[in-house]
Amino acid sequence: MAGDVNTPQYWDSIYAKPDNPGWVLGHPAPPLVQWLDLQRPIPGRVAVLGCGYGDDALLFAQRGFNAVGYDFSERAIAGAKTRAASLPAWAKAEFVCADFFDLPRTQAKSFDYVYEYTSFVAIDLARRAEYARMTHALLRLGGMLVGCFYNHGRAGGPPFDTTREDVLRYFTPLFDIRKLEVSAHSIERRKGHELWAELVKI
Repeated sequence: MAGDVNTPQYWDSIYAKPDNPGWVLGHPAPPLVQWLDLQRPIPGRVAVLGCGYGDDALLFAQRGFNAVGYDFSERAIAGAKTRAASLPAWAKAEFVCADFFDLPRTQAKSFDYVYEYTSFVAIDLARRAEYARMTHALLRLGGMLVGCFYNHGRAGGPPFDTTREDVLRYFTPLFDIRKLEVSAHSIERRKGHELWAELVKI
């Protein structure tokens, strides 16, 4: 895909197409569902980065989390807000059009969790260290970065391939790596290629 991934226009142009982008599943990511079902984490405030149409953020809200979904694309955020209208009144979900690299200026230490799914693989490769610093800045001490990194093994992008070594290189200086392993719960086309991560801010 030609274009500058650092601009909202790039992502809006993808959401403007008649077919859904490849990362839109139409339902919450199965590895996230599995984590919530088995680990039953204590609900808190969660930032969902690159939230798209909001399926994962809405699941967090339905499980008692205070979810804030961020996306660069106004079209994606509009879709997420439409879907949020079906939430029960008690569920807390907010959707904001923003460049998540700007969030530390206003949201530093504001979250108990940051959720990653197809965001790290979408950014400019030169900004990966910055991404790790950004997620660290958003979390309260002891907060957790959770989610999947996509190790698809292909050249080019986005999505840009992310190996286990990439994750360790950028996140180990800032986080305690509690878990980083291939998920057994990915959708069929991603089986064996998603690394489920649980990283605790230090």
